[in-house]
Amino acid sequence: SPLSSLMYAFCFTIPYGLILALGGLIGFFSKGSHMSLMAGVGCGAAMMALGTLSIEKFKKKESYAVFNFLSLLIAATVTGMMGKRYLDTKTIFPAAVTFLLSLAMASYLAYRLVFPHVPEKKAQD
Repeated sequence: SPLSSLMYAFCFTIPYGLILALGGLIGFFSKGSHMSLMAGVGCGAAMMALGTLSIEKFKKKESYAVFNFLSLLIAATVTGMMGKRYLDTKTIFPAAVTFLLSLAMASYLAYRLVFPHVPEKKAQD
């Protein structure tokens, strides 16, 4: 559809990564959680890096499906971790919010793997 053709995965992976990284920093500074710092900043930085690499491939009109797949693995892992945390703690924030955000991100990335953007080849002069 025309709308879905405008939405590239990197439009979401970079902001999602930023949210994860900020969440990790907030968890560290508010509760002293080293796990939040490592997991949030680590996963967030990886998502932002994968989004940036996707943009570079997109600009070259090359496939970036491998970066979408790696992003999906990260988002699915965060979904699982935060889903378990919600079941254990029953806290809405950050567990349920991060679970739902990550589930949405993983779902979109899975959709983009099934229905990828096929880069148009450069015209030959």
